[in-house]
Amino acid sequence: MLKRIVSLIFIFTLSVGINNDLLIASAKPTLAFSNVDLDKLQTAADFKLFTPSCSDQSYKLEIKEPYPFAPSLSVSKVRLHFFDESGQTYLFGIEEHKAGGYKINRVITNIDVRNRTSTTRTIVEDFKFNEHGEKMNINGIEGRFEPWANHIPGGYLRWVQNDTFIEMDSGELTKEEMIALAKSRR
Repeated sequence: MLKRIVSLIFIFTLSVGINNDLLIASAKPTLAFSNVDLDKLQTAADFKLFTPSCSDQSYKLEIKEPYPFAPSLSVSKVRLHFFDESGQTYLFGIEEHKAGGYKINRVITNIDVRNRTSTTRTIVEDFKFNEHGEKMNINGIEGRFEPWANHIPGGYLRWVQNDTFIEMDSGELTKEEMIALAKSRR
């Protein structure tokens, strides 16, 4: 019980320390961990890359995937991590790829306890939009929101915009803040 109370106090303190009202308007990403700018990434991507529109608030941006980024190669999936100005607190992440014609790798591992063996295989299948979660309207586009199971702020917000699948995750921003941020994407 004490552990739970301490965790809640920590989360509350962290949330209060970051003025979430200022964060939701939109992002003005700065490249803190990478020297690759988003324009080069957009040029290499085989889909339309959407980013939050600019405001007075600055975020530090980490281009998580593709890694390493080679502008001469085509990029089929992008994962961006946004941090507070100090670069220490993860605020939200965004994953994007083509909605149609995108292939995913699903790994299946079978464990035989009796014989103490396991086999792993990878299946390549077409991407399918996950329709679980609460329906959300994002600039006239139907999206889905799934909250975290442990009742902390945020969760997953996903939608398809101009044949680009976009999924945002956050444990810092509330559902409303995530939706406002999603609506600012261009």
